[in-house]
Amino acid sequence: MALVNKTFEEVNEDTRDEYLAQWEITTLSSILALTLVGNIFVLFALYLRRYSISKKKLTRMYFFIIHLSIADLLTGLFSVLPQLAWDITFRFQGGALLCKLVKYGQPLGPYLSSYVLTVTALDRYHAICYPLSYCGTTSRQSRVMVYCAWVIALTFCTPQLFVFSYQEVMPGVFDCWATFELSYGEQAYVTWYSFSVFLLPLCVLLYTYTGICMGIWRNSNVDGLTEIGANGSLLEKNQNHFRNRTLLISRARINTLKQTIAVISLYIICSSPFIGCQLWASWDPQASSSPFYSGTTFTILALLSSLNSCVNPWIYLAFNNELRRTLISRLRQLIRLRLPLMGHSYSPSFNRYGRNSSSSSGSNRPTLTTPVSRYDGSMMLRSSSVRENKIYPLPPVAPSLCT
Repeated sequence: MALVNKTFEEVNEDTRDEYLAQWEITTLSSILALTLVGNIFVLFALYLRRYSISKKKLTRMYFFIIHLSIADLLTGLFSVLPQLAWDITFRFQGGALLCKLVKYGQPLGPYLSSYVLTVTALDRYHAICYPLSYCGTTSRQSRVMVYCAWVIALTFCTPQLFVFSYQEVMPGVFDCWATFELSYGEQAYVTWYSFSVFLLPLCVLLYTYTGICMGIWRNSNVDGLTEIGANGSLLEKNQNHFRNRTLLISRARINTLKQTIAVISLYIICSSPFIGCQLWASWDPQASSSPFYSGTTFTILALLSSLNSCVNPWIYLAFNNELRRTLISRLRQLIRLRLPLMGHSYSPSFNRYGRNSSSSSGSNRPTLTTPVSRYDGSMMLRSSSVRENKIYPLPPVAPSLCT
């Protein structure tokens, strides 16, 4: 998603570099697939945790992850997908109204993702560095912070409605194009976008996560304190309980520290190329005549504005054991349920008494009305063994890892 128009040389025919277009389509397709799959996995794991398997109430951190995944899904659907369709058709085919809507929706996901990430960092900073005051806050404060992120994102997208319009870029050729009335309008707009979507959230992330790391390091000495009895002896029972609790807190803090480094590092790595290219192209008067500007590298970098939304879900799945185990457990269950339906060499059907009726029917092929297509084979075998009393019932299925 380029913020402004890329200057093309005046030509008599409306053509493009098809080899470069193939690279653009491949890049956007890969980003879209990883973004949708990763965030759907995260939301599915959170749904299982809340309503299906453990039925635990969502914590504040999971509440932030839900909205971060929604923001990343919006990035894929409103930013990457329209840009992919645009690259396939070469010129924008939607008309004036759709041009406004698409250009308004394209920065919505990146804005929302950046500011949900920012309020998440502020919440974690408050929880780790000021735990006593944080215990007095309610979940309403977290909801207000997320709603503020939504309002900011929706507001910051408004200039897109005035900058872009459906206009004639060549004789008889129309496209969704940016127009700046003032000579410095392009530089001002690109600078504002870079500051609001990347530099400002980056400053907040660096400040909060640096404070989190310092707070963890500063409190590491406090964790080593022991409780002293009235006679000067150690209270062994309380000391052991305190050490076990400290060990759990330390593991959580180490995981938080690792996740912190990964979030900030990938946020900078994923966002810097796009922001840097846009600032250079806007402020350098000789940029449009540079070979780098008209080459493949610059074009691909201009498409990486949503790369951070592609990696965010995989970060949280990598550092959250509970979500990862919940997701893997349910996927394994779905695979086990599908395997009996996919077999072709042996697909028995059972009559109402649990006996194999394939000999009477003359066919082993399952149909939509046979019990095999509706029930798991292990369940049918268990019921048949109990009814005929010829073998012992099967042992119960082992509980899930997440129960």
